[in-house]
Amino acid sequence: MTKDWPVKWQLLEVKARFIAQVMCGDVSTRRVEDLENAALTFAEIKAIASGNPLVMEKVRVDTEIRKLDALRASHQNQLYRVTREVSELPFRVERSRQMIAQIEADIALRDRNDSESFSMTMGNRTFAGKGSREEAAKALTYLILTWKDDESRQVRAHFRGFDIVSQGKRPSFLESDPVPSLFLRGSGTYSASLNPANPVGTIQSIEYTLRSLERAAEREREQLQQLEANLAAFQCELAKPFEHEARLKELLVKQTELNAALDLHKNDVQAAAIAPQPEQRAADD
Repeated sequence: MTKDWPVKWQLLEVKARFIAQVMCGDVSTRRVEDLENAALTFAEIKAIASGNPLVMEKVRVDTEIRKLDALRASHQNQLYRVTREVSELPFRVERSRQMIAQIEADIALRDRNDSESFSMTMGNRTFAGKGSREEAAKALTYLILTWKDDESRQVRAHFRGFDIVSQGKRPSFLESDPVPSLFLRGSGTYSASLNPANPVGTIQSIEYTLRSLERAAEREREQLQQLEANLAAFQCELAKPFEHEARLKELLVKQTELNAALDLHKNDVQAAAIAPQPEQRAADD
C-alpha cells in the first residue's frame, strides 16, 4: 500500500456519506451528515486498515448511535400517534355513553308502547285491527317508493312511539334504481330494510330492529369498555420515556470525545483539500 491510503479511504467515506444523504431525498436536512449505513462500509475498512483502536471504537459508537437514533425516531412517531389518539378518545367515549343512554331510553319507549295488537299511523290514518299489518305494509312501501327521489330524511309513519323515516338515493352507475333507506327514530336512529317486493318483510324488519335494541346496547357497552381501556393504556404509554435515552446520551458524549481525539474535522478538511479538482482530473486524463 502507498503511504496516502488513509487519505484515500477518508475520501471514500466522505463521498459515501454525501451520496447516501442525497439519495435519501430528505429535504429537511440542511447539512450532509453520516446518516446512512452505506458510509459505514468504508469507515470499517478504514478502521481495520489503520489499526487505530480509537477509529475502531468510533465505528462501534457511531453504529450504536445510529441504531438508537432510529429507535428514538420510531418512539417519537409512536408518541405522536398516541397523543392524537388520547386527544380524540375522550370525545369517542362521551359519544358512546350518549348512545347507550339513547338506546336505553328507546328500550323504555318501545316497552311503554308494547301491545299485542298491531297499530301503525300514516298521516291521518291509523292501521289497526284485522288485516292491518298487511295493509300498513303495502301503504308504507307505496308511500316510500313514491318519494324515492327525495334524498332528505322524512317521517313517513309512526310505530310503537318511533318515527319511521325514509331517505331516497340518487341513481348511480352500479345501481340505476336504488332502494330508499329506512330508519326508526326515537332518541337514537336505527337502520331497518325496505323490501319493495315483499311489503310485509319491511314490517318484519322494523319489528326486528326494535327487538334488537338490547343487543345494540350491549355492543355499545362493550365498545365503551374497549375505548376506556385504550384511553388508559395510551395515557400510560405517553408517560413512558425513551428507554434507551440514557445510553444514547452516554454514547453521544463518547462520540464527541472520540471525534476530538481523532481530530476528525481536521481530517475531513484535509481530505477535501487533497481531493483532485475537476480540472486537475481532466489534465490527468
